[in-house]
Amino acid sequence: MDRFHTILFDARTATCAYPGINRYIRSLLAVMLPGLREDERLHVLLPPDTAIPFLEHPRVTTHTAQAPISTFKSHWQTFRLARGIQPQVYHAPYLLTPVHVPGKMVLTVHDVIPLSHPQYSTVYTRLFWRIIGHRVIRHSRKLIGVSEDALKTCMRFFGPHAARRSTVIYHGIDPAFRPQPPEAVAELRHTYNLPDKFLLYVGSDQPHKNVTTLLHALALMDPTAAAPLAIAGFDSSASPLRREAEQLGLSNRVLWLGEIPEQTLPTLYSAAHAFLFPSLVEGFGFPVLEAMACGAPVICSALNVHKEITAGAAKLVHPTDRQEWKRAILAALVSLDWHDTYREKGLQRAARFSWQTAACATLDIYRQLYPRRFAHSTNTPPKI
Repeated sequence: MDRFHTILFDARTATCAYPGINRYIRSLLAVMLPGLREDERLHVLLPPDTAIPFLEHPRVTTHTAQAPISTFKSHWQTFRLARGIQPQVYHAPYLLTPVHVPGKMVLTVHDVIPLSHPQYSTVYTRLFWRIIGHRVIRHSRKLIGVSEDALKTCMRFFGPHAARRSTVIYHGIDPAFRPQPPEAVAELRHTYNLPDKFLLYVGSDQPHKNVTTLLHALALMDPTAAAPLAIAGFDSSASPLRREAEQLGLSNRVLWLGEIPEQTLPTLYSAAHAFLFPSLVEGFGFPVLEAMACGAPVICSALNVHKEITAGAAKLVHPTDRQEWKRAILAALVSLDWHDTYREKGLQRAARFSWQTAACATLDIYRQLYPRRFAHSTNTPPKI
């Protein structure tokens, strides 16, 4: 009988190239470690030149991949490591994984955007997802969906057989995302030269983020009735959005903040009068809940996943209807009742999302896959 049961967590996507998955991996692992039992050992495979200090834990062993995750060499190294460790459970937090590895595979499904929205990906990416996606999902013993919508979309492309092996485990919100004190907000306004009232978007400038709709909605508004829009999350110096804003006559009504340090985001959200998120497709949507957790009323696109995670705590708008965005923004600017109502709803809803809950549920998934002689009862997290 083995003395310990072993988990291999493939964290090779814990890099800035995969921002949402990077946050998922780091946040989940940080909270998961204290929940490990004495008879459990966690091995974590990190990307090249990456160190995660909190992984220095007596029940954790770290390994470093020598090649980028997108290469065959990296997958071969992962397979050899797994063969040496012989884990009982192998957790792949993303589709980029060896198909056959020792241990029972747990796969986290964040989205299937290359298939559900092929216009935003290359032919090679779509082909990879169709071929490798089918094989990895069929090989997985458990699928973790970050939302009901993500799992439903996954089943639409990969078949309903996955439903029997799937469960939803929502992301959590880091405790740092909470309303910030007035002095911190005042300092941020001074640092970034922000006015007392401004609208905020945080994210990338990729086409599926649909920021162009916000710009056109802003252009439809009377400048005397509108607040400026602050755009953060990417280097805007060469972005096509910047040229589009100039063509729309918004040069003085859009504030380009560039990339914002992670530790500054809670204060930026807290300072905003309202947070706008017009994305055309999401698997989860971290910024929506983070903004709500910081007390910023949210207006976001009426995607199924946004309906699911906000549960009425945000104003939902048709993604591409510029007039509807204009009306929603005006309501946020002129109605104090609107602002206060959505602020309180958002704070209450965001408080239900916890990394502690996500970690407990994930560990429970692992333990379901242990040989029966290792099985222990675990607490099932409350439904969000």
